[in-house]
Amino acid sequence: MRVFITGSTGYIGFSAAKRIRAAGHEVFGLTRSEQNAKLLKQNEIIPIIGSMQNVDSFINTAANCDVVIHAAADYKNNTAQLDKSTVETFINSAKSFGRIKKLIYTSGTWVYGSSNNHLLTEESKTNPIKIVNWRPEVDNLIVDTNYLDGIVLRPGCVYGGIGSMTNEFFNSALNDNSISIIGNGNNRWPMIHVDDLAEAYLLAVENDNLGSHIFNIVETKSASINEIISSVEILLGSEIKKKYMSLQESIKLIGTYAEALAINQLFDTTKAEVILNWKAKHKGFIEELELYYSSWKAYHRKH
Repeated sequence: MRVFITGSTGYIGFSAAKRIRAAGHEVFGLTRSEQNAKLLKQNEIIPIIGSMQNVDSFINTAANCDVVIHAAADYKNNTAQLDKSTVETFINSAKSFGRIKKLIYTSGTWVYGSSNNHLLTEESKTNPIKIVNWRPEVDNLIVDTNYLDGIVLRPGCVYGGIGSMTNEFFNSALNDNSISIIGNGNNRWPMIHVDDLAEAYLLAVENDNLGSHIFNIVETKSASINEIISSVEILLGSEIKKKYMSLQESIKLIGTYAEALAINQLFDTTKAEVILNWKAKHKGFIEELELYYSSWKAYHRKH
């Protein structure tokens, strides 16, 4: 199968591209630079140098693929409009040329907002935090189109390797022996290992009878921020200084991204398990923490 991926050298997109190529598919990756093109070639992924801003740089390649995965996001240049227009470009290509049979879109669990300890499912109403407030519209655009199968993957907080947002915990804890916490620390992030997420992309690519669906891709276990910090303290062998801040105070310091760090979500993943035949192989962030910590230390010794 021929698969085209935007964001192919990004944290999520690169992991998905490597997993899909390893399964034997022909993979084309959109990238901006010659340097990143070399990285793709080294992993048997065919580089397409271009950008989402320049449709002509990639649309001919994408139009001749069976599956398109949109895993890129440009957070510096009119994010919402560019994301929507890129999706519309792929849908229009499917309508005009008929080769693209499936579009897989990378959304995220932040579109639900906090669940207040209620289990969220794909049927739950969206209440997105501000930094992703455009995404529900794009999600619906994809699953409602008649010209291809639209698959929306909503991963939780992705960890594993060097691209994870959880690196902030280790940077602050190791370098400053302190950490800032928004709220009381009892909120739970829905976590997902990057390899388990990559497997979800592969399953979405290979299943020809899915139709159009939204899937939440998260681990069933969900540790609180306080529990995660306690585990870090055990690994460090020392107590970490904790500063608890209100959401309002945090927004003044770091902007609306603070809402993402304060989010509290729990999920039922039955739909992904039954329809997509997906289940997380990693046992949970707390259980993975010792291995993750070792990887983090090894990386920073080299940099």
